Amino acid sequence: MYENTQNVKGYDIVIIAGQSNAQGFGHGPVYEDYKENEDILYLTGQVCDIMGEGYRDISYPDKTLTIDIARERITENGKNGDLTLLFAEQYIKSGLLEKGRKILIVRAALGGTGFQQKQWGEGCVVEERMHEMVEYALTLHESNRIVAFLWHQGEHDAFEGNTPEHYKEQLAKTMHTVRERYHCEDAPFIAGDFCNEWKSKNLSQCSPIVKVIREVFSGEKYGFVETSDLLSNNQKLGNGDDIHFCRDALHTLGKRYFEAYCNILGLEMVE
Repeated sequence: MYENTQNVKGYDIVIIAGQSNAQGFGHGPVYEDYKENEDILYLTGQVCDIMGEGYRDISYPDKTLTIDIARERITENGKNGDLTLLFAEQYIKSGLLEKGRKILIVRAALGGTGFQQKQWGEGCVVEERMHEMVEYALTLHESNRIVAFLWHQGEHDAFEGNTPEHYKEQLAKTMHTVRERYHCEDAPFIAGDFCNEWKSKNLSQCSPIVKVIREVFSGEKYGFVETSDLLSNNQKLGNGDDIHFCRDALHTLGKRYFEAYCNILGLEMVE
């Protein structure tokens, strides 16, 4: 647990929401390792996720939230990539973090979740948890502000039979709710395309959903990131996992999300 919260002059809050590619399941080597930075923090909490034949029960019985220095998760497959870490790193490199402040990444994504199964959407369990986390983050200091909302989701809905029309209505409402509820009208909201290896094998299901995401994230203060050249875990490691970006691809994706962020705000990206 990070103990130094009392001396912070406020947090620039980055929300990451969606499903597994937002949560970060990329494996394999990277061109350059992410270096931990005490000015980049995670806000996380425990989830109870019980899966059985034909059902899934997601709940958050422990409401405790923790703040710690952000770092890539380590699993049996090694380090797991996280696009928000590279986004935050670029944010600092570009001089956007004021002295004495820190970046607080609200990790609200959960793998395999979507609107069709009522995990995302108004009153739904994962979306409500996101709101609990954001509200907590905003109470930590009077000068806290949401500077970015990063979204990567839609694979679940593509295969659960959600119609593009319904998905568009649901996704747009979620984005509108975040903007209105937290008065972050000027914060860039950014989404990205699916992992191309998986998408290319399932174009009839994926294309209508991706088209909707592009449409929702095409308005003012919105951005959409292309991913057609980014490798999957399978392409990088030959492990059969074609739906998740590899770790190196997630690092690149984080930089592309920040490039989109700069484009929205008319800023120059510093490498």
